[in-house]
Amino acid sequence: MSNHIRSRRTIFPSELIEEVDKAHNEDAADHVVEESCVFVLAHERSTSNGESEFIIEGVFRNLVSANERTMHLFQDYYNDFQPGDFYAQGTWEGIGENSVGWYVSRNGTLALEIHNHAGNTSRIYAERHEIE
Repeated sequence: MSNHIRSRRTIFPSELIEEVDKAHNEDAADHVVEESCVFVLAHERSTSNGESEFIIEGVFRNLVSANERTMHLFQDYYNDFQPGDFYAQGTWEGIGENSVGWYVSRNGTLALEIHNHAGNTSRIYAERHEIE
């Protein structure tokens, strides 16, 4: 992970940082420049009254940039969370109020799911997409 993320006050648990670093290292070791691949960063929000919003926050050529931007967006929008509010990797169902579930996919992309006291849910995540 870049020094830029590390230099900011991090609110992420060490397990999440380790998994993201591992994904980046594996991607770098296996990396073949793929002109047909991009990483799309999305931000979804759903309120308890049924309203929803979907925003494409960016498109990136590499995994590291996409994951780092995912973490930056989380810190910018949801900076009141602490490391103890994060649940173990892959935990999505029933994580409770004011909590964050997280997941690093098989292709190394990071996803964060946020649940707050008001019953609102948000997701910030990167997805790999092949370009035809």
